[in-house]
Amino acid sequence: MSLGMSDDGYAANSEWYAALVASWQDDNDSVVGSLLGRIEGGAIVDIASGVGTGLPLLRRLGAERLFAVEPSASMRAGLMTTVAADPDLMARTTVIASPLPQALNELPDHWSAVVMLNAIGHLDDVTRTALWAATSDRLRAGGRFVISLQPPDAVTTIPWTDFGPVQIGERRVATRGQAEPVDDAHVVWTMEWTLTDAVGEVLDQRRASHPWRVLSRAQIGDEAAEYGLSPAEEGGTASFFALEKR
Repeated sequence: MSLGMSDDGYAANSEWYAALVASWQDDNDSVVGSLLGRIEGGAIVDIASGVGTGLPLLRRLGAERLFAVEPSASMRAGLMTTVAADPDLMARTTVIASPLPQALNELPDHWSAVVMLNAIGHLDDVTRTALWAATSDRLRAGGRFVISLQPPDAVTTIPWTDFGPVQIGERRVATRGQAEPVDDAHVVWTMEWTLTDAVGEVLDQRRASHPWRVLSRAQIGDEAAEYGLSPAEEGGTASFFALEKR
């Protein structure tokens, strides 16, 4: 999901990523499914597809074709494994390695829906504008763009926060992170992953840092409104919401 980074910022945790997000997947699918509803065919675009954990839901919702945009080479290894493990999913899914905005040139002209989870802060302002313009041009009338926001929603310091461990056989991966302001619109997130064995001995520890454009739901709504995209009136949670093309 390194849409705004020149290097592969997800190489540090990509081998564990599917396990790290597994406990959230059912809840994510439930919210995304309720926001999108039934899709009557056509193409769904999954921007920042990661290792592809959201693709089976989008197929179940009715997508004829799926376009998974994922610039991180390390994440795409998991993405291709997810796609190739399901012959029907492999027949429907096109994987796009280019970052935004270049990826827009490889996407179809007509979209039934769009999903972008925990990634919009990777985009700079110019790229985000290009995304709104493309969505306005290509999304069907009444179609939805589902977004989830990652904290913070205002520029602030977030001290080291424990995001909990994940047990993988006799190994455990613990995640923590912190954010520091760099200007009036960005923070830098530093994430750390620690792999321990059955008795708690540290086997590996990795860190990665990346800049993040801080955005609130209101800011996104204001930007998107200039391109005919309005917040959906129902559904969603504190961090998940949908824009609808009127």
